Amino acid sequence: METDITFGTRMLNGFLKVMVIFLVGILISVVVGLLLVAVGIY
Repeated sequence: METDITFGTRMLNGFLKVMVIFLVGILISVVVGLLLVAVGIY
């Protein structure tokens, strides 16, 4: 099944994976920042 996937589809899938990782990282950093503000470290 992997063999009939075109190059463009693989590029799009890779781009979407990178964007998901990037967005999850932003969400985690926002939560950590809010926790630090709540505790009073930052």
